[in-house]
Amino acid sequence: MLVVLLYCGTGAAVAESYVESVPIPSTPATPQASTLYFRDGRTILARVGTVDHSDVPLSSVPPAVRTAVLAAEDRDFYDHPGVSVRGVLRAAVADVKGAREGASTVTQQYARNAFLTQDVSVERKAKEVALAIRLEREYSKDEILERYLNTIYFGRGAQGIAAAAHAYFGITPDRLTPAQGAVLAAVIKDPYRFDPANDPGAARKRWDWVVKAQRDLGWLAGSPAYPRVEPPSVKGPGPAGLIIDRVEAELAAHGVSSQELHTRGLSIVTTVDATAQRAAADRVAGHLAGQPPGLRAALVAVDPRTGGVRAYYGGKRGRGFFDDASAAHPAASTFKPIVLAAALHRGISARSRWDGSSPRTFPGRLGVPLRNQKNLQCPDCTLEKSMVESLNTPFYAVTEEIGADTVRDLAHALGVSKRYAGAPTLVDAKGDPRPGRTRPDIAIGRYPVTPADLATVYGTFASGGVRHERHFVERATDSHGRRLWTADPRGRTVLSPAVAADIGSVLAAVVEADRVRPGRPAAGKTGTQQWGNTKDNQDAWMAGYTPDLATAVWIGKAQPGPIRDSSGKPIQGDTVPAKLWRDFTRDALVATPVSPLPAAAHAGRTGVGDAGRTRPSGDPVKKKSGPKLLALTFDDGPSSFTPQVLDLLGEYRIKATFCVVGEEVQRFPELVRRIAAEGHALCNHSWKHDDLGAMPAAAARADIQRADDAIAAADPGVTVPYFRAPYGSWGASAGEGTRLGHTPLSWDVDPDDWLRPGARVIADRIEKQLRPGSVVLVHDGGGDREQTVAALRELLPRLKADGWRFRLPKRTVTARPLEARPQPSASPSPSASLSASPVVSGSAGP
Repeated sequence: MLVVLLYCGTGAAVAESYVESVPIPSTPATPQASTLYFRDGRTILARVGTVDHSDVPLSSVPPAVRTAVLAAEDRDFYDHPGVSVRGVLRAAVADVKGAREGASTVTQQYARNAFLTQDVSVERKAKEVALAIRLEREYSKDEILERYLNTIYFGRGAQGIAAAAHAYFGITPDRLTPAQGAVLAAVIKDPYRFDPANDPGAARKRWDWVVKAQRDLGWLAGSPAYPRVEPPSVKGPGPAGLIIDRVEAELAAHGVSSQELHTRGLSIVTTVDATAQRAAADRVAGHLAGQPPGLRAALVAVDPRTGGVRAYYGGKRGRGFFDDASAAHPAASTFKPIVLAAALHRGISARSRWDGSSPRTFPGRLGVPLRNQKNLQCPDCTLEKSMVESLNTPFYAVTEEIGADTVRDLAHALGVSKRYAGAPTLVDAKGDPRPGRTRPDIAIGRYPVTPADLATVYGTFASGGVRHERHFVERATDSHGRRLWTADPRGRTVLSPAVAADIGSVLAAVVEADRVRPGRPAAGKTGTQQWGNTKDNQDAWMAGYTPDLATAVWIGKAQPGPIRDSSGKPIQGDTVPAKLWRDFTRDALVATPVSPLPAAAHAGRTGVGDAGRTRPSGDPVKKKSGPKLLALTFDDGPSSFTPQVLDLLGEYRIKATFCVVGEEVQRFPELVRRIAAEGHALCNHSWKHDDLGAMPAAAARADIQRADDAIAAADPGVTVPYFRAPYGSWGASAGEGTRLGHTPLSWDVDPDDWLRPGARVIADRIEKQLRPGSVVLVHDGGGDREQTVAALRELLPRLKADGWRFRLPKRTVTARPLEARPQPSASPSPSASLSASPVVSGSAGP
């Protein structure tokens, strides 16, 4: 940048002096192989370097191939003096900011790749410019282009146009067609991504762009057809060869080019653990030994705390062959924990009870009945038991309750990629019932997922709900020790620790039931995908984790088809995959201290399932007979919207319960007094709306007590009959609230008014979910509650006209004025009150 600016100003003599001071080396830099290390930084995993290089004269390169390269890299090559001022300024600014910007002319690229290091600095950019100017003075344009074509890296271990013609098409460069030349021109920008063998969609798009540029410039007549490209012939060292591919792609995404990796002698410390990688290869080979030919396996293991890949097996042959670990297959029941996570995230407890009858019909199935495996029956089943038994119908019902899009979005947040090969994931494809949309069939693993992504998902569960991006490279340095890339250890929270703990507790029960515990506390889930309408299976999975390692295992075939073991029995997730996962996990962690899984937090509400609400056929039953009583509760206030709610309740002579947050009580003490004065009940909703379920008992008690003190200060002597845990995450807080004299208050009707879906939607959801004895959750605080108020204004007269009566929830604990702070004791419930859930007994949770 300095040189260019001086040329453009009054310092031309100074700039000229600098240019002359930069000599042209007599020979280009000799390509050096790079070394990949295991994560210890000492043990070599592989060496990567150029394996094919030979120079040819420019006359051996057809004109159409030359123009393809120039159209892609430097359209003004024959007109500029070797330097593009605009390109240099852009690259220099990017380099100063820490980014990596390529040179803009062929001459600059040749200078950089042939004579300079790859460090990011203004000094290196200045030398590049000076060398480009010197080269233009010393050599003709054709000589520079010839040198460039013989030096540039094209991927597949091929340096130079001759090696590239052989690697991609098996021919000499003089036989290249215009279409083939455009393929080679396209890969220069990113030799890994634009290789048709690695990303056909991206490669074809780049090829189209190059051909269009040639035609627009008048350098190409006609419209050539996309040529056939040979598969890569460079084979890697067995299973570890696929790790090289992943490292190359990852570095390229971070600005370290394939050419640098193959020619510049880099040192790459990977995240791969030597013990775990050896265990993966050995255990896969052992479990497939003696099995029918054609069976394939994939295994990916990640560190939950960092996202670093500890072991990766996508096939035994390595580079140049298909990578099963990055290929998508229907996830089957290994997807059910994601449904559970979405339910818990929405406040639905793993202890909620659902109808696990089989078969059942659902709207999302378009009339096709859904069955459980082996037609298992469990008409009144918790989600925990449904997971252990791997029942389909309860998880389908949950997904219809919370929405298939909700499950899909959380799956993406947990680690499932949003696109595979350019197509959106977790949606119907062309030819499916609803192309581009997600159906509740997502609950039963109908959509394909890669083993690598599934390992990331389970790693997020294992890390307490914090997602770390999956990666293979810990750090990369050049031959001089300069740092080129370092992995970012930070993660982002996707689930609360309480939700992650409950998932771990449920999946630990699955591991125990399947008898595949790897000698230490572990959680996991098997999955089996049926082959069409047959009794065979096409995919078998096991995904699981300890606090130190999350692993996904897949068994299948190159093309979907029946998978059977050596005895002729169909392979299921709880057979070969589960045993492979167990043995690998034990071997990979052989020298690692045993760590416990977090204890269950028992988050969410229990009274929301559909158990007892459906006929044997799966159709909803009519609402229970009996008095049409309901309890109306408000959360997160008081706020500026509370007076409107109170006015509305007064108009219809309705008594309700207000769950107030301590901090908001301090802001609106007069509203607390009004709530009590008008005969409504108060409910302690914590001091600051934190997740009490994740707190120790003492901390939860202190939080509840602090909110009590705020309420007492606002209205001395007031009684607070109830306590409600934020998010329905109870943990130890239910018992502590009981001891402080509050009845734990849950709910079973939740219209999600927090998400503000519209007043009419809120009203319709409440009316649809109501049944005698319901406790309705809506909000009078915590944000904009205009839609809630509008929904109540529409709904309350409708419910009154329909015969519904409003009462306060049932009390299980005697509440006294706050100043007395009495010990909790049982109390008979009024005959007209409703049951509060959960009911606390002793010190047990909800």
